[in-house]
Formats: sequence, C-alpha cells, structure tokens
Amino acid sequence: MKIIDAYCGIGPWWTRDKLQPAEASETLAIMDYCGVDSALVFSNLLFAPAWPGDANALVAEAARKQPRFISTFVLAPRPYDDSREPQDWLPEIRAAGAKAVWLWPQANRQGHGLIPWVVDGIFEFCVAHRLPLLLSMEGVEPARIDEICGDFPRLALVLAGMSYNVDHWLFPLLRRRRQVRACLGQAYIPPLGVERFVRHFGPERLVFGSGLPFFGPGGLIGHVMYANIPDAAKEQILSGNIEALMREVRL
Repeated sequence: MKIIDAYCGIGPWWTRDKLQPAEASETLAIMDYCGVDSALVFSNLLFAPAWPGDANALVAEAARKQPRFISTFVLAPRPYDDSREPQDWLPEIRAAGAKAVWLWPQANRQGHGLIPWVVDGIFEFCVAHRLPLLLSMEGVEPARIDEICGDFPRLALVLAGMSYNVDHWLFPLLRRRRQVRACLGQAYIPPLGVERFVRHFGPERLVFGSGLPFFGPGGLIGHVMYANIPDAAKEQILSGNIEALMREVRL
C-alpha cells in the first residue's frame, strides 16, 4: 500500500538529539524501514531561534537530489519593508516543484497566533495557486481557524501538530468547515482509533503524516493499517488524500 508522509522535517538542526535524524540519508533509512514511499519535506531549521533565509532553498536542493522528497516551502510574516511577500516565493516554488506550503505560528518564537494583519497575503496566495496549506496548530485558537475558513472558503487547509485530546473542538470544526482536513502526526491520534474519525467524516478528511524527526512513522502507520476500515479507506488516508490535494496545485 502506497504511503506518503505529509509531515516530515529534514536536514540540519540548530540543536539536535543524536537519536533523531538530521541527515537526509537518515530520514530515507527510516522511510525505507517503515515502507514510506515519499514525503513532503520542510527544513528542520524551522526550529532554530531565527528562520534562516536559505532554509527553503535547502529543502529545494534536497528534493532535487532525492525524488522521494517533495518540497514544501515555509511561509512567514513580513515584519520589515524588505521582507518577502508570498508572491515573491513563486519562482522558487515553481522551480522546486513544491506541492504545498507550511505556516508555523510558533516557529522561531514568533507566537503571532495567526493575527490577521500579521499573516496578511498568505491565505490569498494559497487560494490563488490552489496550494494546500499545512498549518501547525501550536499556539493557535480554534476559533481563528473558523474565521479563516469563513474568509477563504476555497482554502485547502490541513491542520497539523495537534494533540490527541482535541476532538472536542476539532470535530465540530470539521462539521462546520468542509475544506478542513486533519493530519495524523506528532501527537494527534484520534481517541479510540482511526475508525471513529472515519465513521464521522469518511476517510477523505484525514491525511497521514509522521511528525519526523520528533516522531517515527511506524506507530501511526500501524494505527491506520490495523483500523477496522476498508482497504480503500486506508489507501486514501495513507496517500490518496494528499495526492488529490497536490493534483489541484496550479503554479
């Protein structure tokens, strides 16, 4: 069964635990061991105190060298007059064949929580090019996601970096906003298993991601593979849903 990891950090760290992968070859070895065919990758330098200007270029270079890596660019607020706007990234996104973008409100100690006048332009850019937006929910109020979906109903939004205990707000949000999907990975494993999620929303709203390098893919793959759902549903979660989103990209 094909597996695409939608949530995978690669490359050098600012600081690192020696037990966790830092080299691309180490990440590939984990993917091979767990049967992961390809991964949407971002730079681990995201977790440095300040976001290096060449971090997206490092991801693009890694994807150029290794076809199993699919570039995802991290977009960030523009606090200075000479900060790059989302549209300024378009030539590099095209050249790298990127199929999604990330937004991490807590990265590099930003802590902006998606304040509208701080992230202005990012959502419009994603809608214009049909780029799925992978969003780390750390430090984000769920009500803000509902507001964004109301303002940008064509935004393909994949919520990531959630804990296991978020269903009290996530399930109502998914009922309200059909464009929202949830990403397995990091600490998000639906309580009582994948079956409950699929029973409520079908398999098309759940995307597989490991949370590498902090989390390994094996256990999460097991949660999907051993779920009491049809094989076709497992295929959608493990690869089909993210592939469908990537096919919509227009660059």
